[in-house]
Amino acid sequence: MTSRVRDTLRRTDEQLGRVAVLFAVVGAVGVVVLMANILVAVFWRYALNDPIFGIDDISVMVLTVVAACAVAYGSRHNAHVSVNIITAFFGRKATRVTDAIMRLLGLSIAGLAAYALWTKACGFEKACITGNLSIEHTWFYYFLGVALLFYALHLLVQFLTGLAHWNEDEDPNEVAD
Repeated sequence: MTSRVRDTLRRTDEQLGRVAVLFAVVGAVGVVVLMANILVAVFWRYALNDPIFGIDDISVMVLTVVAACAVAYGSRHNAHVSVNIITAFFGRKATRVTDAIMRLLGLSIAGLAAYALWTKACGFEKACITGNLSIEHTWFYYFLGVALLFYALHLLVQFLTGLAHWNEDEDPNEVAD
């Protein structure tokens, strides 16, 4: 591939890195809010002997945001579990093919999951609200869908970068040993 295509892929990858930082910030704020929520819930329940009605609903919603941010940030920084034994036995020629297949499969699954979250997440009317406070889940499903779409875009850039470096000895997407 031309150097222009490689440069475009590199810049796109850099922009995805910036978006991943935004997910990390939102996730960190979510963790702080979740810790404060748990602290307040435990204090009210055990010190004041007066549990707060619906505090669990708040925890579930904040945890959804934290999980979405973790998926997006983790995808960018290769935080997902992987075992790379193919390279040890078969070398780069085999991993070119297996990497391309796995990236396309991951892209398909993440894209399909994002689509499902946007279109079919609630399923039926009562599934879209929390049990106590009736907080609507829909927007949290949309946020999780955005995080999965980010993951799919990241996999697409990795796939295209792998194709751009197909005939080279190393894939810039692979984690160094």
